Amino acid sequence: MTNPQEVRHILVIEDQKSRRIISLKDETYSIGRDPNCAIVLYDRQVSRHHATLVQVADLEDSDRYFYRVVDGDSQGKRSTNGISVNGKRCLSHDLKHGDLVWFGNKSKASYHIISTASELYLLKAGEQAERPKPPLANFSRDTQSDDIDAKKTIALSHPSELAHQKDLARLSSLAEFSPNPIIEIDFQGKINYLNPSASVKFPDLQERQLEHPILKDILTQSQCREGTSLIREVQVDREIFEQHIHYLIDNKVIRSYIFDVTKYKKLEVGFKNSEERYKFIVQRASEGIFLVDAQTKQIIEANPAYCNLLGYSPEELSKLTLYDIVGGDRETLEGELQQIGSDRPHFVAESEHRRKDGSFVSVEANISRTDNYDNKEIFCFAVRDISERKKSQEMLRYQAFHDALTNLPNRTQFTKQLAAAIDNAKQQEQLMAVMFLDLDSFKNVNDTLGHSIGDRLLQNFSQRLGSCVREGDIIARWGGDEFTVLLPKIRSADDTVRLAQRIFDVLKKPFEIDKHQLNIKTSIGIAVYPQDGEDAETLLKNADAALYRTKDLGRNHYQFYNPNMTSEASLIVKLETLLHQALERKEFYLNYQPQVQLATGEVTGMEALLRWQHPELGVVSPAKFIPLAEKTDLMIHIGKWAIETACEQNLAWQRAGLPPIPISVNLSARELKQPNLAEVVARIVDKTGLDPQWLELEITEVRLRENLEVAQTTLRDLQNLGVRIALDDFGTGFSSLGYLKQFAFRTLKIDRTFIRDLRGNPQERGIISAAIALGRGFNLRVVAVGVETQQQLDLLRSLQCEQAQGYWFGRPLSKDEATQLLIGGSASRG
Repeated sequence: MTNPQEVRHILVIEDQKSRRIISLKDETYSIGRDPNCAIVLYDRQVSRHHATLVQVADLEDSDRYFYRVVDGDSQGKRSTNGISVNGKRCLSHDLKHGDLVWFGNKSKASYHIISTASELYLLKAGEQAERPKPPLANFSRDTQSDDIDAKKTIALSHPSELAHQKDLARLSSLAEFSPNPIIEIDFQGKINYLNPSASVKFPDLQERQLEHPILKDILTQSQCREGTSLIREVQVDREIFEQHIHYLIDNKVIRSYIFDVTKYKKLEVGFKNSEERYKFIVQRASEGIFLVDAQTKQIIEANPAYCNLLGYSPEELSKLTLYDIVGGDRETLEGELQQIGSDRPHFVAESEHRRKDGSFVSVEANISRTDNYDNKEIFCFAVRDISERKKSQEMLRYQAFHDALTNLPNRTQFTKQLAAAIDNAKQQEQLMAVMFLDLDSFKNVNDTLGHSIGDRLLQNFSQRLGSCVREGDIIARWGGDEFTVLLPKIRSADDTVRLAQRIFDVLKKPFEIDKHQLNIKTSIGIAVYPQDGEDAETLLKNADAALYRTKDLGRNHYQFYNPNMTSEASLIVKLETLLHQALERKEFYLNYQPQVQLATGEVTGMEALLRWQHPELGVVSPAKFIPLAEKTDLMIHIGKWAIETACEQNLAWQRAGLPPIPISVNLSARELKQPNLAEVVARIVDKTGLDPQWLELEITEVRLRENLEVAQTTLRDLQNLGVRIALDDFGTGFSSLGYLKQFAFRTLKIDRTFIRDLRGNPQERGIISAAIALGRGFNLRVVAVGVETQQQLDLLRSLQCEQAQGYWFGRPLSKDEATQLLIGGSASRG
């Protein structure tokens, strides 16, 4: 019974009823108190299907197998009380020779792998010793009742191979049940004894004898003397064993105790490889790594990356302490190191490390602590150079508080510095001031020469401004072409006047940029602490109000803040609020101004003009509310209302039997920027039913120039819709002729400034004549705007201008007055 086929797997069951021996051959066994289980347990505390035995093939030897015990049935339903193997609870376990399995608290089973009949006898002997010597017939009947399949019960008989008491004593010893192989040979090398584990582990031992690796050279490696022993490692196939060899002179035997150390050797090799791999990685890591003695703070070792970072050799670093290289407060560092423990195994800190040349490098260090380094407690520092990140952070911080174009402090930084200056002024009980500056006509430079020239102008202006202020004064770019100056300490308001005058003086010299000579002026508003405000917000608001007062009074000067300016600003804020309510309350209405054929006085068109009638403020001037509305999307809604109302009125005139004429509506800059303006107009004409050819939308040269890219698409879509487009304020821009070529206008309106100043001299007549000739050349309807006197009318007639519009023919009319005018058919006065 030494070949694998003769090896038996035995399960000895012990429950409340009996002790039974089961020979395991099938692939699976169900274990529980259910009578249908393959192995029945007589114990009420055991589950009906408590556990399952599964046969598992040995991956290293296909001829061998073992059994695995699994908690629960084959469907995965676990038992109530669980299983434990060798005192440890588990869900599954690969059984080994001698394992003891408990099912609940009272029923158990031991697992055995045997290869001889003597081993089976020992198991039976143990059963007989524990029982009160029942008759053999009773034992057989019990086992038959316990196991339905009679094949599972081994019929016991006296083994004939046990010849004498000495063999019985040996087989009864603990060696038989040892999970480790035990082998005895005599001094000639003949095998006297193999325990079951040895037979299972080395099935070819009897065949190979002293040629087997376990027994090879065992006779020659040591003299056979009492007490002689040796330990050696033996490899059998892919397994490694530690063999303890004892030479017993009295018995004339050599006994070997064999232990499988394969997994430990693998761990040892893995550990060695891991250690070498760790050293390999550390030596080649891009991060700097160094170790410090936790007690002395002496540097123990450092990798090349850290040596290169600081410029030291490893030998030089080993002579230094942590405090020689880490900058900053020593006590703070000590405190942080002391905090490293089980609750805080490591921490990350930024610090500066001193290079060999004395300079410092910014690093981020991950610091941990261990006591597994040559029985020393050490700190491990893993550091990386963050100098570039620090520079980037400083740059981002700088950019967050400075203007990218001029490098001056920006609005955020200026406001912080102003608040600090106010606090200081309060403590010192002194005066301070804020100045707001705005470049006059800067927009014209951007529009005519381009933003590149405009940007360089702002840079040059900021430099000149810097040359005017005192040391300690602060200049900031507030936004666009607006600048602010903080004077944190002044003796009187005269200090601000002297600074303003210096600024005006340095601006007398033109700016020369790309061969352009630019004469730039500035307007200044001044607010003084504490009389004009005791906090940053109030001072800034009042300085801004003073600036706008300066611009209203003619620019290129300065104004101090006074309370009346706040009243005007409050009115503007109030108007903005009321505008939002005006559309809902239907407070807007349209007036109509006729466009007249000069030869006949016939009305050839109407211009719709937006008006606002507020119940408390009365009629609000368009010059006040339209700029405010254009700052928000409210202008889009107001403009839509104006176009729709004008279309409805024109259609009403046509339905009343009046001759159809175009009605024109001005487009604001915000409306022109609408990407879907053509769709909005299309819905309006569809809703009102007006033929699109009788709607004319006016756009000024200035608005066209500011929104040229958007206008190209929008105006083309409107023209495809059939709507007329009129170019208003013709002649005031720089590219009038180019616009006539680029866009298919239907009407050309000569700006009122040319008509207002028309006195008949050759130069003025030439300008008007040229505009009329251009209109005729492009087959446009030309309308002179702003006709207010008979002299202007006569001059226009002499220049063969065919149509005009202005107060000479009547002021803007209500819809009823306009209707009566159209019914009369004429608006001529001369």
